[in-house]
Amino acid sequence: MDKMLYTAATGAARVMEAQTIRANNLANAETTGFKADLERVNAKVLAPTGNSLHTRVMAQTESSGFSQQAGAMNPTGRTLDLAIRDQGLFTVMTEQGEAYTRSGNLVPDTNGQLTIDGRPVAGIDGPIVLPEYRQLFIGDDGRISVVAAEGGIIEEVGLLKLVKPELNAVDKGLDGMFYSRDGNILPASEEVRVDSGFLEASNVNAVNELIASMDLSRQFEVQVKLMKTAEKLAEAGNRLIRNA
Repeated sequence: MDKMLYTAATGAARVMEAQTIRANNLANAETTGFKADLERVNAKVLAPTGNSLHTRVMAQTESSGFSQQAGAMNPTGRTLDLAIRDQGLFTVMTEQGEAYTRSGNLVPDTNGQLTIDGRPVAGIDGPIVLPEYRQLFIGDDGRISVVAAEGGIIEEVGLLKLVKPELNAVDKGLDGMFYSRDGNILPASEEVRVDSGFLEASNVNAVNELIASMDLSRQFEVQVKLMKTAEKLAEAGNRLIRNA
């Protein structure tokens, strides 16, 4: 009975891990540029002991990365809102170095430095700081230009560092950012194109996530019933031993 109880408990733990992934996806259904996390379950056959058969299989949750599907392009009309066409990532700076994101909601801080979610945006030549300007333009290659507040001269202030790594070359961190798997800085790519005035929505399908969560809840109930059954069988066995 201990083996049955342990198998059911392991299955319940696996379901709880999967529920955590689904809940996190649902919580970020409205997060700009968010990529849904995926789950993968590996069936691990346990080695038999003695003359027992190969009948025990344990479920083990493994990371299978994130959904590569692009989110919808939502128009905002704001020049500093950017969405990447097809593949590519924006580059931001963190305490650990460069990180990458699909969120293109650029916001200047009090000093005029562009940030995404509070992280400085990386340009080809370093951080990008906006001077006082009358009008701002962003090309599809990520080149940022302004019309100066005085004089009306068009001035280029920076070029966004846009990268286009192979998807198996980046990992998704707990903060939702992407990081180079080998720890090296990713090179800039001239192939990436952006659209100004748009933001990419999350690619989470809320309906599918809800259905999956309901299915996982039923699986958890089954595992709990198995644990209760194992307990009852153990109690019945103990009574037989006491009465023998």
